[in-house]
Amino acid sequence: MFSLQDFFKYVRLKNRISHISFFLAFILDVIFLVIFNLASYKIAWIVGVIIFYIALIPVFEKLFAHKYFKDKKNIISYIFFREYFGDRKYNIHENFSKKEIEDFIENLDCEAFISENNIPSEYSFVKNESYSILEFKNVHLKHYTRIIPWEIVSWKYSFRDNEGIEEFLEIEYVNESNETIKEEIFSDRIKQKTSFHLFLLFVIHDLKYGKRLSLQRDYYMKKRSFFKVAVFE
Repeated sequence: MFSLQDFFKYVRLKNRISHISFFLAFILDVIFLVIFNLASYKIAWIVGVIIFYIALIPVFEKLFAHKYFKDKKNIISYIFFREYFGDRKYNIHENFSKKEIEDFIENLDCEAFISENNIPSEYSFVKNESYSILEFKNVHLKHYTRIIPWEIVSWKYSFRDNEGIEEFLEIEYVNESNETIKEEIFSDRIKQKTSFHLFLLFVIHDLKYGKRLSLQRDYYMKKRSFFKVAVFE
């Protein structure tokens, strides 16, 4: 099962691999240019570093980071990596059969996932911890005093890495009076210990009890610092 803690370890390792690869690429480039007497060509320095860097990155990732991808058939991992890295290789329908998707969702235990990742299921106002804003109650999402069935919830999610992760959520549903309701949720107003907890909670509950919108997400921004997960249908 996907572990947010392992993901953060992987990101730190990936950053170290990037720095080490650049350093080694520079060393190898120097050796190559000296051997072939190309040191006087400025373009050779630039091209050489780029080529060696691009070649070393996948080698080191395969050697040191493969353990974080042992569970290849983990739909939640693919959803998270797909949106965080903006990489199409994590497309759900290209990597999982319809039966695998159905079996995964059928066996998905939201409470076990929450427990294993140490994720709270209730969130309060950052300035008043006794004031509940969000609560994930199996088939229902509680937003303030409103209890909303997951089966009618459409949602958007985005984050920005700006000296700390800023998250934004927007939900839409039709209430009992046949009114379309749109509500915004800002993470800076909600007390949470770790970033992306809200995103994961929306993903697992939407998969298990809702519209399964996470399976159909598209790519809106290529930059890693910002992604949007959905548009309302």
